[in-house]
Amino acid sequence: MSEIDLVIVNYNTKSMLFQCLQSIAAHTSIPHEIIVVDNGSTDGSVQALRHVNSDHLIVIANNHNKGYAKACNQGIVAGSSPYILLLNSDVMVTEQWLEPLLHCMKSDPRIAVVGPKMIDEHGRITGAGVVGTEAHHVPRGLLERDEPGKYDQQEDCLSVCGAAYLIRRDLLGELGLFDEHYFFYFEETDYSFHARHQGYRVVYCPQSTIYHLMGQSCNDHGKLRSMFEESERYFKKKWAHVMHDSQ
Repeated sequence: MSEIDLVIVNYNTKSMLFQCLQSIAAHTSIPHEIIVVDNGSTDGSVQALRHVNSDHLIVIANNHNKGYAKACNQGIVAGSSPYILLLNSDVMVTEQWLEPLLHCMKSDPRIAVVGPKMIDEHGRITGAGVVGTEAHHVPRGLLERDEPGKYDQQEDCLSVCGAAYLIRRDLLGELGLFDEHYFFYFEETDYSFHARHQGYRVVYCPQSTIYHLMGQSCNDHGKLRSMFEESERYFKKKWAHVMHDSQ
């Protein structure tokens, strides 16, 4: 029986997606299902996925880009495993990557979210927990050179990077799915805020380290900036009461 659903949203990143799938196949011994939600790709991703010979791969093909939060939710509800790990298609996992994340999650029933340490192909940090205050939160160590001993302690954070975001299925009834008002960006920060304000913990677990190549699905930086700003406005409006209290 599958212990975890690996939900991957893809949008025109066929080559990266298949590198991600190959890394999962090479380094994941825990029973799992893979659910790929394709958001209307035009690069042949879906056709290529149809030729993958795997009993534990589910493909959901949207006919247009429904946004990241909505696609994640499609993948979440399509599965049934007790744990769900949302993965970006531009991630490559490493040996023994999953065991520490699940061990951390299982160590305390009040942990709702767990995320690994992430580095890019140049050895720079792309995920080491989100820290600061709720009004002024920042991704810690972003693009700093990764070094032994840097951000290597497991600890509670405000959030963790959504590129590898582990949650519990048994909390979906209480915490819900991702807020689909977010088309792209802030959906995981929103979920983390919600979890913590319901009394749950969000934990950064650097005992697991994976590669995250960042920003592979869209090279239109103006479009990305526009989506970021729109999501940020909605996020700030939704959580204004919390941010005001943490000023």
